[in-house]
Amino acid sequence: MSHDKDFKDASSKRHLAGAIIALVVAPLLPMLMGWYTFLS
Repeated sequence: MSHDKDFKDASSKRHLAGAIIALVVAPLLPMLMGWYTFLS
């Protein structure tokens, strides 16, 4: 049971970092694409 919990904690940190990156990058991608099309 403790091995399972350790593995869950490690993957939880990775998923948390991925979620934060996705939350920051996802709204920025359409904005960057909009600026790219607007400038070109």
